[in-house]
Formats: sequence, C-alpha cells, structure tokens
Amino acid sequence: MHLVKWFRKNMTKLMAIFVILIMFAFIMPSLLNQLAKPRSSGPGKAMWYYDKDEKISFNDIRQATNELAVLKSLFIDRFLLGQRDLKFVLTGELLFPEAFPGAEMSDNMKSVVMQNQLKISPSKIDDFFGQSRGRAELFWILLKEEAKKAGCTVSPKQAGDLLRRIIEKMTENKVDPAALVKNLCQARQVTEDNVLAAFADMLAVISYAGIVTDIEDVTEMEMVSTAVKTEEKISTQFVEFNADAFTAQNQEPTEEEIAEQFNKYKNYFAGNGSQDNPCGFGYKQKTRVAIEYAIVKLDDVKKLVAVPTEEEAENFYQQNLEQFIDEIPADENDPNSPMIQRQKNYAEVAAVIKNVLLGRKINANATKLLSELVDSAEAAYSSLDFEKATVEQFREKAGDYSAAAEKIAKQNNVKIYTGKTGLLTADDLQASRTLASLIMQGQSRIPTRLIKIVFACPQLGDEAINLGPYDPAKPRMFVSAGPFYDNMGSIAAMVRVIDTAGAFVPENVEFSYEKNLPRISENQQMSENTYSLSQIVKQDCKRLKAFTTACQKAEEFLKLAHNKSWDKALEKFNADYPAKDVADANTFELQQWVNRGRISLSDIEMTKLSMGNSPIAEKFVQQSSTYGKLIDSFYSLFKNESQTVADVPLVIKSEPLLSCYAVKSLSRTLTPIESYENNRQQLAYGRDYVMAQSMAFEFFMPDNIIKRTKLRPAQESKSPQTGENANGDEL
Repeated sequence: MHLVKWFRKNMTKLMAIFVILIMFAFIMPSLLNQLAKPRSSGPGKAMWYYDKDEKISFNDIRQATNELAVLKSLFIDRFLLGQRDLKFVLTGELLFPEAFPGAEMSDNMKSVVMQNQLKISPSKIDDFFGQSRGRAELFWILLKEEAKKAGCTVSPKQAGDLLRRIIEKMTENKVDPAALVKNLCQARQVTEDNVLAAFADMLAVISYAGIVTDIEDVTEMEMVSTAVKTEEKISTQFVEFNADAFTAQNQEPTEEEIAEQFNKYKNYFAGNGSQDNPCGFGYKQKTRVAIEYAIVKLDDVKKLVAVPTEEEAENFYQQNLEQFIDEIPADENDPNSPMIQRQKNYAEVAAVIKNVLLGRKINANATKLLSELVDSAEAAYSSLDFEKATVEQFREKAGDYSAAAEKIAKQNNVKIYTGKTGLLTADDLQASRTLASLIMQGQSRIPTRLIKIVFACPQLGDEAINLGPYDPAKPRMFVSAGPFYDNMGSIAAMVRVIDTAGAFVPENVEFSYEKNLPRISENQQMSENTYSLSQIVKQDCKRLKAFTTACQKAEEFLKLAHNKSWDKALEKFNADYPAKDVADANTFELQQWVNRGRISLSDIEMTKLSMGNSPIAEKFVQQSSTYGKLIDSFYSLFKNESQTVADVPLVIKSEPLLSCYAVKSLSRTLTPIESYENNRQQLAYGRDYVMAQSMAFEFFMPDNIIKRTKLRPAQESKSPQTGENANGDEL
C-alpha cells in the first residue's frame, strides 16, 4: 500500500498514539524525579537526616521551597547575584541556580582568577557549578541550621529596613515595598512575619558565612614583605653566556655517558628542577594522545557560498535592532553631557552585517561538509549501543577519514586535509600551529581548546584533564568531536582520539615516536617529525659539559672587558663564536633590565592555580619559576639596605637555564617607609579580601556542605545496634 494512503487510513489511531506519547513525555521526567528521591511513609516522615539525628521531612522541603519562592518574588535572587562579594553571589547561585546564566557567572569568576584577585583554580569554580544544581531546598535548610546553631540571628526590624531598601533599589523606586509584600502575602497565603523571617534567615546565613570565611590572618611581617616585593625594583646590564653557544666546542658524549645521564634522570619529568636535579633534566614520558583529523580551509569553502543579498542584510538589521545602538553625548558640543542611546541606521552597519552573514554561511557550509564526512566514516556505528559499546567495538566499526574525505571533496570541489598523528604530548600539540589554535564553543563564552578536550579522554584515567560543566562533553575514543575552528577564523576541523598512553618511564634511551602533525600549506614550517629520546639525552650531555665552558668564558670576558672595554670584548667574542642561524646576528650582546621586579612564590602559585586545569600549564609554571629564581639571584647580591652592589662586574650562574651572566652594573630602588605606611591599611584589606573570597568557595561548595552537616538519605541512617534505619524499618 502507498505510504500516504496508509497514513490517511490510520490517522485516528496515529493521533491517539501521538497524544499518549506527549502525555508520557510530560509525566515521565516528574515521575523519574520523584522516584529518585528518598522515599518516606508520609509528609512528616524523615526523607533525609543530618548531624546526629536531625531529620528533613517532605513538609520541611515544601516549606523551604515556599520560602525560596517568596525570596525570589522579593528580588533577593537578583540582589545576591548582583553583588561583588562572593558570599552573596555563591549564596544566590546555590539557592537560585536558574536566576542567572551559570556559564556566564562561571566565566566572570574565572576572569577574576586570571586577574589574580582570587586564590583558587578554575577547576574549583567548575566543581562548584557542577555540584550546585537541583538541591536548593536542602542547602537552604542546612545553611539556616548552621547559622542558627552558631548564634547568628537578625531581628525582624533590621530585616524589614534592609528589605525595603533592597526592593527600592532593585525596582528603581518604581515599586512600593509595602504593597509588594502585601500582594505577595495574599498570593502565597503567608503572613508578613513569615516573609521577614525568611529574609532574616537569609541575612543570618550570609552573616555566618562572613564569620567563617573572614579569617583575617594577615600579619605585619607579611604586609611589609608584600610591600617590599611589590615596590622594590632592580636595574642591571649583563651579557648572557648560554651553554648552547659552546656545545660545538666539546667532544661527542660516549655511550656510557649517555646511559649514565639517562639512568640518573629517567624518573624525572623534564623541567622539574630540584635540589637533586638543579638543571631540570628529565626523561620520563608525559601523557600522550593520538588523534585523527579532518581539516578544511574556510577560504576554500568561501567559494562555495553565495554573497549575502541586500534583502538578507536588511532583514537581519530589522530583526536585531538592539545590536546596533550607539551611545552619544546628549549635547554633541559638550562631551561631558549625559549619554543617550541612538539607533544606528542601516547604511552605517550594512557592510558589517554582510560580513557577519557571510561568515555564518561559510561556517555553516564547513560544518555541513565535515558532518557529512563524519556520517560517512562512522556510518557503521548505527549498529552499536553507544552506552555499552567498548572502545574495541568502536575501533572495529570506525571508517577512515581519508576515504570519506575523498568522496566529500570530489562532490563539493573542495580540498579536505586528513591524517592521523602519532601519540603526542600536550607540548607536541602546542608546537603545531594548526592544532594548537583549534577551539570549540561550549555553553561558556570562553571557548575550550582542542588540547584540553583531547586530554580529557576517560581512557587516560586519573591523568585525564577534568572538563567543566559548561565545557564541551568529554571525548570518546573513535567518536568525532567538533566542529573546531581556529582563533583566526581560517580553518574548521573534526577530530577524534584514536589512541592514548599514560605517563611512563622508558626502558632505555632508544625510545622514539613519529609526530605526524598536519601540514595544510606549502610554506608552513614544520618542527622535527621524530621525537628521539637518545638525541635529547645526547644533547643534554653536551649542554651540561658546555655549561662549564660557558662559565669559564664569562670569566674570560670580564677580564677582557676590564683590560679593554665591554664593546671590544663583545666584538672579539662574537667573532670567535658567530651566530649559527642568522648571518648578521650576534651570539652575545649587552642586555638591560630597567626597574625589574621580583616574581614571588605567591605569583607562581597564582599562575599554577589559574592554569591548573590545562595540560600545558606545567610548562608555563616552570618557566615562571625558573625566571623568578634568576631574578632572585640578582637580588641576593645586595646587602642589607644597600642600593648598589660594590663587587660588579661579576658572574652569576643559573643552573636551570644553563647560563652564566657577566654583570656590568646592578642597582636597586627601595620602597620608602612612607609609601608602606600610606598603603598599609589598603594592603591589609586587599590581602584579607582575596583570602576571604577564596574561602567562600570552600564554605559554599555543595559537597563540603553535605560533608560537614553529615547529610544522608533516611534509608542510609542505620543504627549500629539494631541494624534498623531511623524510621524503624529493617534494612
């Protein structure tokens, strides 16, 4: 029978089934939600227990829901989330999680971290937003009880006075607070005392949070140290003698020397300097992933799309008028006059709109091409159960990108670049100009880098990077992720992880692998394709020997500069050791630092925190630490409060950098005591504020609330003597 005729004949039955399915779709989420909650025998029976034997019943949950609804009607959610103090913001996010876009709030907090105004890691922010959804009523009950037991209370009069001011502020005096409360009481069937009690409880929670988080551990010595390190500066002139300039002067290391070097440092990661390993040698291999990629150039895709028409541009303008508003002075002759909004006319923004529309068309077409490629390469996955299928099953069913790309490229007359990399470290990926630039948009306005996503593969176990709740989903082996776009808007890509390897110590120095990084342009410079551990160890042996030579040459240079001049000494050394790469460059030159400050341990710790969830963070932290130690070695030459160093010229050694520095001059600018006294209070407040804001995350972290209040479902509250739960039922 013809399909259309069959539909017509059975329309009544189909409509009945359709209605049932809709009803099922509406009912099922609520039903599943109820089934997921701890069961109780009645509204007064315990659903949850906290502390020793305090219970939370269905009636308690219902009352908490009503109280939060009342507070939201009074604009308290907007008030809390609009404050600069994290005690207020985190309270608002915990109790009113849908009042403000969580992704935007998470981004804002991470921006504050990057500005060194919070001593927490971005992963801590991800933890908070990942834990805080769906349990607002429970957290409200628990936080109220904590504040109450700590003796934090707010009188109804105080609550009423503050509530009136908040309502006036949040409504810009357009709503009468008394009328709002009266209407709310009628709508919710609550009394004014109930409203004030709920708001007073909110204030008590924030007050208690302040007591716990405002630790005020700032000492006088810490403030003095902070002031000195912030204001103290050095200026110096020096010539660097790096070991690399003298490696050619030494003999090739023997096999015994190479084996000794490898065995001595094989259990270290490169760059992790220590007392036992001051130069930071290391041959332990880091976590690695291999990926398969399909890349298309957006300039090639551009040839396939039509230029936006005038009609399309005008329609976009009319539908998005709010995007084209400018602020100008009310009086064009007075730049200090109040600002007013002006609607830009279409002619002013037509070119911009057309570029935006063209970019959208190009991206949409690129996504379509890459999606067709993925559909073709992964067509066999349709027979798999995605939830239960193993990596091996996906591996067996996976089609090759290159075969699918050849067909799609031929159909659309566009080139698609495909390939498979070797097992690569994060540093290898970072060295690829193509792959390092790829980003993917999640719910957050801050895109997530490809490097972070592929190293979040679950097969890496404990070594996998944690993705936040607003990042794209974790990758699955042999399942494509994307589309990715580079930050210059020049390429689009689909990627899938095809292999992983955890960190390990190589058996011997012969370990090597091929990188096979993508090359999508003829003039693209490529790094070495082969990673050879033996070559790295060999070069480290040569550099270690050359370091001794570099220090000797630095001393020779100073003697020559003393007998003749610094210019003559530089001329001779550059003639004896010409630069290898550029014909007109000099190997040695007089460098200058002007007003260079310290890099404190606190600064390095903040760098570590702010980049803690990135697979390439360690390299940047190591560089900051090494550079900080170099600067400290210059500072260490000063005695007491002296502003100059009498012993210059002299030589400074840096083992982590394998460099010696012939120092010509060195001076220091000290912090005037008046400057410290003037800023003393501000320094104390600033440090205390940062610490308190950071501690607020620990206080309001959902898992921490549950842990310290000992919250547990009623069914799990078991009596050790009887083996019964708190309801008296046998477990």
